Amino acid sequence: MQSRTIPSGEEQRDATNNITTLSERQMQVLALVAEGRTDNEIAIELGLSAKTISSYVQHIRNRFEAQSRAQAVALAIRQGLLPAQNSQEEEE
Repeated sequence: MQSRTIPSGEEQRDATNNITTLSERQMQVLALVAEGRTDNEIAIELGLSAKTISSYVQHIRNRFEAQSRAQAVALAIRQGLLPAQNSQEEEE
């Protein structure tokens, strides 16, 4: 019987599309991060603790191998996981 290993960040990406995969909850958190929400604001919205949200954000950053929240959001947009937002479109 083979032991299972935890896949690295590179292995967690879809090999054919080079897309990072996230759970539904991670996508919810990432979308709120992309809106500029703080961990506390996200925690209140999702009914979780700020510490739990902080853990989600760190895990998301690790998945993208991102140095910051902003970089994780930018990488998610480039991969098509989040829509690119245009502030002029939102105002119209």
